[in-house]
Amino acid sequence: MPKRLCQRFTKRLEVTFSSGGLKYRGISSDLSAGGLFIRTQNGLTPGSLIDIELYLPEGKAGLLKGIVRRTVKTPLTMLKNGMGIELIERDPNYLEFLKNFDSNDKSEDAGHRSRSTGSHEHEAEEKKAEKTAQHVPESVIISCQNCNVKNKVPRERLQFSPKCGKCGALLDTRDYV
Repeated sequence: MPKRLCQRFTKRLEVTFSSGGLKYRGISSDLSAGGLFIRTQNGLTPGSLIDIELYLPEGKAGLLKGIVRRTVKTPLTMLKNGMGIELIERDPNYLEFLKNFDSNDKSEDAGHRSRSTGSHEHEAEEKKAEKTAQHVPESVIISCQNCNVKNKVPRERLQFSPKCGKCGALLDTRDYV
């Protein structure tokens, strides 16, 4: 069962949002007709109504209204802090932007296919590369050199010098980074 009803697009755009008379700034992360993710350190509580101004290309702005569905807050600024927003009102500028973004994405895919050599060997290599990319595990298991306990570490946290969950010693991540 799919988790999302609408196709999402990754696009980084500047955003200002307000709720309760306070105004904040952020960056869009995933966009769709039904929602978006705003990367910000000022995440609001789930259920909050929010007014959003999304700064679109060509000097246009999209005015949106939404409800905060989830908030992600971590002390590490490098991770994806922010809010998942369900949109309840969308303006024509935003909908037109999504429509154009989707059609540009499809035309680029078609252009890529027409440039391919069409050889079976090339297609087999592409499929193999796609399979390999899809099966990269999200976490790695690292044994602590101090106490030999196995630690499951998400790949995105490897660069932050993870520590053993039992003894607190730094884990050796050289083989994974």
